[in-house]
Amino acid sequence: MAENSYDYFFSGDHDSARRLIDQTLQNQGFSLEILPNGSTKATRGSLAKTLLLGGLAGKGFHITMFVQYFVDEHGRLVARLHRELGGSMIKGGAIGAAKGQNAFADVANALNQAAAAGGHLEGTASA
Repeated sequence: MAENSYDYFFSGDHDSARRLIDQTLQNQGFSLEILPNGSTKATRGSLAKTLLLGGLAGKGFHITMFVQYFVDEHGRLVARLHRELGGSMIKGGAIGAAKGQNAFADVANALNQAAAAGGHLEGTASA
């Protein structure tokens, strides 16, 4: 079964961890928007192209995911990467669903590698 969220537990400076997350998302081609609740909305691709061509939009396929932040009982920053499960399916059928899942897995892996390389990562959990 495909994962729809990952939690990353960061030690150290919270602002540094957030910058690392932002940079990783941008390196994956995402544009970032800070939401009023402090979460980050990450988008990639063209919604118009995706609605016109569906799963055949190629690299222009529109993908959205979110990062929510909170602090756990140990004072660690927790970054929850999650996606809307139905969005890719509605926009691109089975091909779109696969594209959405692949993009989400790629971002999750890139974030895991960047955080581990930076010495910030204390653990992960998925749901």
